Amino acid sequence: MIITILTIFISRLAERLLRLLGRGATTLPGRIALKLKPNILSYLSKDVCVIMITGTNGKTTTARIVEQGFKSSGKSYFLNRSGANLITGITTAFLANCNALGKCKKAYAIIECDENALKKVSLYVKAKILVVTNVFRDQLDRFGEVSHTLSAIKTGAENMPDCLLVLNADDPLTFSLSRLSNAFASFGIDVPLSFGGSEDNSYCVFCRAPYKYSFRTYSQLGGFFCPKCGYRRKEPSAVCTDILSETPNDSHILAKIGSTQMLLRVNLGSVYNIYNALAAAQVLYSLGFSQLEIENALAAFNGAFGRMESFGSLRMLLVKNPAGFTQTMNYINMLEVKNLVFVLNDNDADGRDVSWIWDAELSINPSVENIYTFGIRSGDMALRLKYAGYKPQIIRSYKEFYALCGEENTVLVPTYTAMMALRPFLAEKFKKEEFWR
Repeated sequence: MIITILTIFISRLAERLLRLLGRGATTLPGRIALKLKPNILSYLSKDVCVIMITGTNGKTTTARIVEQGFKSSGKSYFLNRSGANLITGITTAFLANCNALGKCKKAYAIIECDENALKKVSLYVKAKILVVTNVFRDQLDRFGEVSHTLSAIKTGAENMPDCLLVLNADDPLTFSLSRLSNAFASFGIDVPLSFGGSEDNSYCVFCRAPYKYSFRTYSQLGGFFCPKCGYRRKEPSAVCTDILSETPNDSHILAKIGSTQMLLRVNLGSVYNIYNALAAAQVLYSLGFSQLEIENALAAFNGAFGRMESFGSLRMLLVKNPAGFTQTMNYINMLEVKNLVFVLNDNDADGRDVSWIWDAELSINPSVENIYTFGIRSGDMALRLKYAGYKPQIIRSYKEFYALCGEENTVLVPTYTAMMALRPFLAEKFKKEEFWR
């Protein structure tokens, strides 16, 4: 017990010092704590109702929509808000919300968890609900192919056999976890949309026969079934039955959650945010939130940092893999855009292999006046755009980039480390909070 108390004291002291220096303190306190006491996360998460959210795309947005439901309902909770979703960041979040003895001061924890980190985190944290948003091909040099990602998530779920799985019913990879011993609920869209995107899994996860589809939404998502072994999509427990309207800023949908019909306003545009909203709605429904509370959470949520975030008339849309990039471009084509700026980095957190940009479908509205590239791999992005039939300009200096950020109708499409580097400038310029607040 003495070691635990000393570990908490030293780690929280490091956090305070970092905050005094104006730093986010999102991972170092957790790294210190894990070094001093490797199993401290078991102790910190004890007696907390944990909702854990993982998957390739949509983790942060889904977590923030769930948070909106908790906030609006006045529940006691915390969220690893910064998006630091490895075990160090998750441990830091628990440290920031416990007392000197390690007792958590909140009843609930909403935890965004990296897919690969889930294997380790799940050894210490026993979630009540595990959400799996989707499984797409991501950073090849870190995650490998989708089978590796799915295996990591499966191991995490198996480490928490008592948790309720909330699965994407339209994704044949994700929904395969429904055959585990865990109880499960699901979410999906019953509307054929055909928004394109490369398929990251065309063959049955159980028998390797090619899937057939009754309809598609995008990429491999849709009404899949295997004609050989019978594995198929099942009617989701939270399902969008119709999309009534869609604008760059919101969507109005008809949905059925459990046995309740709802008319929902999702306060973000794009079909992938309908999926995120349905996942969050199913979580809230499973926790006993009322219909009105669910409706208010989806309508009041106003975006997560870097994901469709607005700074005046400038918008920032994070991309990190082919599926997300393709759907982001579909969304951008709904906007009035003067300057479209792609910011491509290849730092560790982005993945050193940038070949994924060639697997995205790049179709840019002819009304876009200027196309630019910036970042460490700006030349690679310019080459990709040239082969797609466009004539991008490479930005050579921050001075030129910052001047563009002051122009009307500018859209930034950065990778993760580019977003994290550029957002402080934009937050200061447009008087917004730091990402970790």
